[in-house]
Amino acid sequence: MLTKLMNTAFAVPLAEEEFDFLAGRTIRIGLRDLNANWFVSLNEDNQLLVRLSGEEDASIEGDWLAFLKMATHYCDPDTLFFQRQLSISGDTELGLHVKNLLDSLEIDTLPKPLARSLTLSHHYLTKLAL
Repeated sequence: MLTKLMNTAFAVPLAEEEFDFLAGRTIRIGLRDLNANWFVSLNEDNQLLVRLSGEEDASIEGDWLAFLKMATHYCDPDTLFFQRQLSISGDTELGLHVKNLLDSLEIDTLPKPLARSLTLSHHYLTKLAL
């Protein structure tokens, strides 16, 4: 189910081959506070594949709130990394590719329900000043 959601959410960058750097490689996305990990790779059909276990070439970790701040552009990703709210380990070049791709995504290119959720989340983050 998460694989389908990710492929829908990232349909535009996938079609534009912006995930090609992930071919033959795996990035682990880790939410420390939720003790959750997703291993994301690109399959031969140029689709994202999300698994719950595996071997990673690189990882990006942080609490869910840090990822939400990055996804909503509430906070600059570099600031989140400098403040150690997010961290990259392993192949840092791969991790930076993923960070830069996520940072370059515009909310209005995402499916409407996801875009609306992120917009509302940004609104609440601003109100709460987290």
